[in-house]
Formats: sequence, C-alpha cells, structure tokens
Amino acid sequence: GSLLGFLLVVAALAAAAILIAKAIRRRLRFLTRDAREVGAACRRDLVGFVADQGLDPPPSATLAELGALVERSYYVDPEPFVQAVTQARYGPPAEMGRAAPRARRELRRLRHLMSGQLTFARRVRGALNLRSLTV
Repeated sequence: GSLLGFLLVVAALAAAAILIAKAIRRRLRFLTRDAREVGAACRRDLVGFVADQGLDPPPSATLAELGALVERSYYVDPEPFVQAVTQARYGPPAEMGRAAPRARRELRRLRHLMSGQLTFARRVRGALNLRSLTV
C-alpha cells in the first residue's frame, strides 16, 4: 500500500513538473514587445500544441501549410490566425503593432476551438506530452 502511494505521489509530482515547465516555456515565448517576435512565438506555440497532439508539422512549414494542417486535422478556420501572424511578422512596420495583439487573440481563439474537439483523455495526454518543449 505505501509503495503504491509513493508511486502515485512521484507520478503526480512528475506531471506537475511537466505542466509547470510547459507553462514557463510558454510564458517566456511571449515576454517581448517586438511584433515580429510575438508572431514567431504564436507560430511556435501552435506548432507545440499540434505536436503535443501527435501531429508532426515539419520545421520548415510555412504559416499557410501549418494552417492547412490545422484545418485538416481539427476542422477549424485558421485563416484569421494565419493572417494576423503574417501581418505581425512580415507586415509593414506601421501595422505590425496592431497585428501582434490580434495574433495573440487569434491564437487563443484557435487553441480554444481545437481543444474543444479533444476528449478529456487526449487533453491530458497532450498536456503531459513533452514534444512541445522541443519546439
């Protein structure tokens, strides 16, 4: 009984450590005011999310290719996200400042829509998957 309890505590601590590491990594991505870096962080965050769900977008995938992968896999419209991130990363400097917050909002919206399609087991498995830590 005590061995089983000990193993459960170790497993819970390991899960908590993974969740904390992922949250810190995600926060560090967005600690910038530069619109280009915010756009890049949004892209990396989406790549990490889909990688945790078992999809392997190639590192060289363009935003359009990443959007197509999300659309095929989750049946959501990634176009507002793709446009906002493209504008934040590659748009004219005068418009980049407005595009970066929009890219963050679109990322939240897209992640929310994608998460809504996952079962509880897939959400837990994705949350504990380490693939996003390598993105």
